[in-house]
Amino acid sequence: MPGSPDPVLGDWLLTHVVAVAAALTTVGAVYATRTRGDRESLTPALLGGGYALATLAVWAAARLVTDALPSGFVEDPLTSAGFLGFSFLLLAGFVAVSALLFARRGLVAPLVGLFGVTELVWWAFLHVRGETDALGMFLIFGPALLVLLLVAAGVEFAGRWGWRRFVRGGGRSPT
Repeated sequence: MPGSPDPVLGDWLLTHVVAVAAALTTVGAVYATRTRGDRESLTPALLGGGYALATLAVWAAARLVTDALPSGFVEDPLTSAGFLGFSFLLLAGFVAVSALLFARRGLVAPLVGLFGVTELVWWAFLHVRGETDALGMFLIFGPALLVLLLVAAGVEFAGRWGWRRFVRGGGRSPT
């Protein structure tokens, strides 16, 4: 179909398998490194930075291998650096926010959201030659996905608070 992106790995299923493996690895790393110690903000920041570098490396490698780098990246390196910098911060933010909410509040919804976002982003980044490059689409929809992740965390937090307060009788006298 004209305008449809081509999977870099040659097969749609293999692309999904790689994206799911990346998502499981990311969520597993966040789960394994949860901590409430002295450096509780450093670990999520490092995880987020590593995740963002790996994800952007996948995007760049897919385009360099297939010679499908968007022409604007070559023509305007300053704008390209801005796109990559914003993408880096946004990608790192997904992991850091999810890790902090899980470590500090025990919220699981951000981890589920992180899995979904990682699978979606890696799947999209492993496709080339569509009508719009996946990085450009991520710059539009990425902030909305981060807000959605925060809303899901807020709903889980409110649900847990309500459960403790009203169902389990937290803080009420038995008489």
